[in-house]
Amino acid sequence: MELFVTTGGIAFRILLGFFLISNFQVPFVQSQPGPVGNLTVVTSTTSASLSWTTTAQSNVSYIVMVVEANKTSSTNSTSANVTGLIPATRYTFTVSAVAQDNQTVGSNAIIIKYTKPGPVGNLTVVTSTTSASLSWTTPAQSNVSYIVMVVEANKTSSTNSTSANVTGLIPATSYTFTVTAVAQDNQTVGSSATIIKYTIPDTVGNLTFMASTTSASLSWNPPNGGNVTYRVQVVDIGRILWTNISSINVTDLTPATSYTFSVTAVALDNQTEGSNVTITQYTQPGTVGNLKVIVSNTSAAVFWNPPYGGNVTYKVMVWGNGEIFWTNSSSINVTDLFPATNYTFRVTAVTLDNQTEGISATITRYTLPNVIVNPTSVALSTSSISLNWNQPIGGSVTYKVYLLNNGTVVLTNMPSINVTGLMPATSYRFSVSAVAQDNKTEGNNVTMTQYTKPGPIGNLTVTASSTFALVSWNLLNGSSVTYRVMVVGTSKIFWTNSSSITVTDLIPATNYTFRVTAVALDNQTEGSSATIEQYTLPNVIVNPTSVALSTSSISLSWSPPYGGSVTYRVYLLNSGTVLLTNMPSINVTGLMPATSYRFSVSAVAQDNKTEGNNVTITQYTKPVKVEQLNTTTITETSILLSWHQVQGVNVSYKIIVLDQQSYISTFYTSTSFFNVTGLSSGTSFSFNVTALAADNSTEGYPNTITGCTNAAQVQNADCFGPDNNPVLNITWQPPSGSYSEINISISNTQGLYTAFPSNNFYTVYNLKYAANYTIRITTISCGEKSSDVVLNCKTGISSPPVPSGPLNLNVKVITYQTVTFVFKSFSNENGNIDAYAVIVTSDTGSTTPNNLSLTKTYTDYNNKNTDSYVTAIITPVSEEPTVIIGDGTAYYGYTNGVLAATKAYRIAVAAFTKLTLSGNRASNGNLIDTAKSYFSITQFSNTINIPENPAVIGGAVGGTLAALLILALLTAILFIYWKRRSKKLSSSGNTVPFNK
Repeated sequence: MELFVTTGGIAFRILLGFFLISNFQVPFVQSQPGPVGNLTVVTSTTSASLSWTTTAQSNVSYIVMVVEANKTSSTNSTSANVTGLIPATRYTFTVSAVAQDNQTVGSNAIIIKYTKPGPVGNLTVVTSTTSASLSWTTPAQSNVSYIVMVVEANKTSSTNSTSANVTGLIPATSYTFTVTAVAQDNQTVGSSATIIKYTIPDTVGNLTFMASTTSASLSWNPPNGGNVTYRVQVVDIGRILWTNISSINVTDLTPATSYTFSVTAVALDNQTEGSNVTITQYTQPGTVGNLKVIVSNTSAAVFWNPPYGGNVTYKVMVWGNGEIFWTNSSSINVTDLFPATNYTFRVTAVTLDNQTEGISATITRYTLPNVIVNPTSVALSTSSISLNWNQPIGGSVTYKVYLLNNGTVVLTNMPSINVTGLMPATSYRFSVSAVAQDNKTEGNNVTMTQYTKPGPIGNLTVTASSTFALVSWNLLNGSSVTYRVMVVGTSKIFWTNSSSITVTDLIPATNYTFRVTAVALDNQTEGSSATIEQYTLPNVIVNPTSVALSTSSISLSWSPPYGGSVTYRVYLLNSGTVLLTNMPSINVTGLMPATSYRFSVSAVAQDNKTEGNNVTITQYTKPVKVEQLNTTTITETSILLSWHQVQGVNVSYKIIVLDQQSYISTFYTSTSFFNVTGLSSGTSFSFNVTALAADNSTEGYPNTITGCTNAAQVQNADCFGPDNNPVLNITWQPPSGSYSEINISISNTQGLYTAFPSNNFYTVYNLKYAANYTIRITTISCGEKSSDVVLNCKTGISSPPVPSGPLNLNVKVITYQTVTFVFKSFSNENGNIDAYAVIVTSDTGSTTPNNLSLTKTYTDYNNKNTDSYVTAIITPVSEEPTVIIGDGTAYYGYTNGVLAATKAYRIAVAAFTKLTLSGNRASNGNLIDTAKSYFSITQFSNTINIPENPAVIGGAVGGTLAALLILALLTAILFIYWKRRSKKLSSSGNTVPFNK
């Protein structure tokens, strides 16, 4: 018999044998082999080698199974090799011992093991200076992770992707990168893929360049990281040089030529390169040759031969003025130089970068001196001449002076020279040139001609009037000259060949100096002058004026006469007194008030003896000041002034009226009083009263007094008390004239109210409704206040106050259709109560009626359009009005309809200080206009229950008794029926469920 047993997912086959004992079939069971021991599995990518130790029993075979691969094999040895597996895959390996019957199986040994993953493929590494980017392809048919190792950096990381980035590396360093696939047990690893790679070297730093004409010295800072060599490339000529140090010298270059040098750090594999650093620089140009300079007084032409090498420009520096010039040619013209100045010209070849310069060539030269400027000659005397000139622009020079009349040469370091031993009034010619400091470079000469001076003038005399003078002198003997007559201090110059001249158009009272000079034939060279002084006569004074300064002094003033400075003689003709003054004015004191005085004034020249014609002036002294000035009678439009009479002959008075803003008018009177009329009310005025002398122009000292007219009443005053606000609005038109404020007093109050000119109205608050008040309006100004304007005013009305809480009714009679009650009248403090409206509601839950209830009628209530309505409007005739609800009377548009029996009602009252209906009061169809009426409504009263109609009560009692009799009869019948039914059920033995 075969028996199959499955345990632990492993199927076993058991063979049973039967023996015949005593005619019975006895089963024979083969003993089970023991389990295998020490099972081990070593995997590769596609196979597994299994080994184990034998069981205690011998003569057994073994079954080897790979569950996931569905592979089963048998062997007599203690090892087996399984092939055809999938890399990086989990497998369950079982080995069981089988007895010789090939059926009896011992316990199996189990081990779970992953095959090795396959090697990763196409491993690539791309490095930078401090990192490496790795990528690879995954092994076939694998679900693996990867271990990435950088051996030299001791870095290990894991990843599930087929790429990784390693950072923190050192530039120019060799690293070994390995990538290994790991099965899902994180233990079984495949073969590693390995690649060795250098990181990229860093760039060199601080590359510098030092050039000569044919070589260049480069140096740099080594980059961070490992050891490197350097490739130096001269880009322009394709030359490549190598060095292990951080500098190099490049030779055999062309002067003044641009070269680009590239320096690259290369790792020790001679393949991995960093980024190159380049520098472009010119070699130095050569020195220019055969430098020459040709100079003028303000320019220099500089020439040279170009140096060998590349294209250059030239920098020409001029030492002496600091200027620098640039040119592309081998010559330049330097301008704007200073004459007679030593200049050093330095010429330097510069490459096309305008920075790299060759060795300079230098040459020094003087510029030519300029021609002397502003040459002048002066005849110092009758026998000597002074020559002067300005030093020409440029450097220091000396001078050569040639006397051309006789060929004499004189040298001088100064820009002037005196030539002596000459003849009077004679013409001489001189030539002057400048010489540079090398004493050989001479500028162009300048020629000067000059006369010596003539002799002096003798016996000079002058005869003068106010505007002219006659000047005369003696002629000079033996000289050909003309005579110049100069009026010193003026522009007057006259020429004559005779010995006299008349000078006109002179200024009066002026001291003139007349200077006569002999002049040589060049009309420039003059001899010694003769001078004489003389005053012209003064003119008459002009614009004489007089002013009475006081009661005892007069001020005289005038405009100075045309001419020179003068003093003045003032004659007081009344007494013969003579006064002197230097000013064109004088104050004469010690005079009598309001008296006429005559004065004579004449101008005197500064010699205090030459006097002009006189002018006569007449002037009054001032009257005395007005005294005891008073304001006596004042009204709203006039003020009466009075004062003490001033003593004097024919004295009158001037009154000037001014308000606070400006001048108003002037009045004159001969009396000692004056009534000023036509004034503005409530206005302050100033009155200046001044006494006038008999000439009606000479005024005394003013006396000033201030007066204020009385205030005027306000105009068109009125008052108005609006409803619903306990105030009075008072209006008026402003009073005539000025005022400071309006005072308002109100009877029955303690207040005094003030309005200012900016307002023509005032509102008085906090008054009582419907109250009469007397208003007094008074104008206040700088003068007396106005008389009162009296108004009788009444405040408006408002909604009346109502009692708090539910309406308190004194119910007198209740029938099944009517209610009669009495209530107390409301307060009249907000105006007299005009009427009461009685409101009825069947809504027992409402507290206070709304305003809409006043527009609802009994008809509205019966039509069920409202729960509340007005049933009556009454006029108050007593302190406790009586109201009957339901008597059928009509009030305008309202009907006092009957109440419903057995119904509950509540009542409210609306009190009106102003009752307005929607139409004519006489019309019965009108209702209350709540928008135009003033009213207050009480809360509803307590509930009033209406009794039943007596006629209905008897019928109800009889009907109730009959109903009770019928009910008792029916109860008895039902009881008898139930008793009989219960007995029948008990005899039948059946039970009936009964729910109480």
